[in-house]
Amino acid sequence: MKNIYFFFLLIFSFFTNSHEFNPAHLILNEESNFSYSVKLFYPQQYKYNSPKILYPSSCTSSEVSKSSNIKNIIETYELECSEDIKGKKIRFENLDFLTDALLSINFLDGSSYESIAGSRNLEITIPLEQSVYPVAYFNLGFDHLLKGIDHIVFLICLIFLVNGFINLVKVVTAFTVAHSITLSLSFLGIVTISQSVIESLIALTIIFVALDAADKKNKKFPWYYAFGFGLLHGFGFSGALSEIGINNNELALSLLFFNVGIEIAQLAIIPIPFLIIFFFSDNKIFQNIKYLIAIIIGGIGVYWFIDRVIGIFL
Repeated sequence: MKNIYFFFLLIFSFFTNSHEFNPAHLILNEESNFSYSVKLFYPQQYKYNSPKILYPSSCTSSEVSKSSNIKNIIETYELECSEDIKGKKIRFENLDFLTDALLSINFLDGSSYESIAGSRNLEITIPLEQSVYPVAYFNLGFDHLLKGIDHIVFLICLIFLVNGFINLVKVVTAFTVAHSITLSLSFLGIVTISQSVIESLIALTIIFVALDAADKKNKKFPWYYAFGFGLLHGFGFSGALSEIGINNNELALSLLFFNVGIEIAQLAIIPIPFLIIFFFSDNKIFQNIKYLIAIIIGGIGVYWFIDRVIGIFL
């Protein structure tokens, strides 16, 4: 009976996909007073539903030139404004299917501004004074973790496997340190691994921890397992950041803010499932529910692994 049940869970999981980080990126470089060269990047799959940009009424754009690479459509044009765009609004439309849109503006005086627009926040007001801190990358990291289903289910399984708060701190710290290392090394180009391979291996880590979580025997989950798995997940985070790049002069700060955004989102997720497990760990019904959740996550992990491995060869 359990085998039949697991089979149906696998079939169900085929309708479940992990989150894809598909940001658009609008870059404005001021070439002369109030005149900008513009590049808009957005994923290939949205070429028939591309994001629309509404500039201040004092600005007019030239004819758009389109090109593409493996991942993105690239629109290039000039923007002429009769006055400064600082203090004005830029509005994004057609973001329903895109995770976010990152706006990067490099001004003639050497200052820069970056912000995030999304389907619930379509307008960006360009401030009169620019911050020296690239907070947009904090928002990107935070958003990526919260919408990254594969990373979230991995964290949930980690919590299932850890007994006690101190052990949880050790495991989460090891995972955090590890993915911080590989995120930085990968994004800086010091270590490069195919993103398709990394995504497949991340799916394998989910299967591994889900199977362990489904085992009703109480077993210890060493921190160094979490460290090893964290190294793989760091490469995944780096791939997400590489999709949009860092278009300012604060590379180290931007990387730090992106990483901190991931950590804060991670800390926001962990307490609720941990407290539920802490208070109901001796309840037999809850143990069965926990087992069921682990099996479902394992089934989803199997689907992701198969889907991603096939993607490597297509």
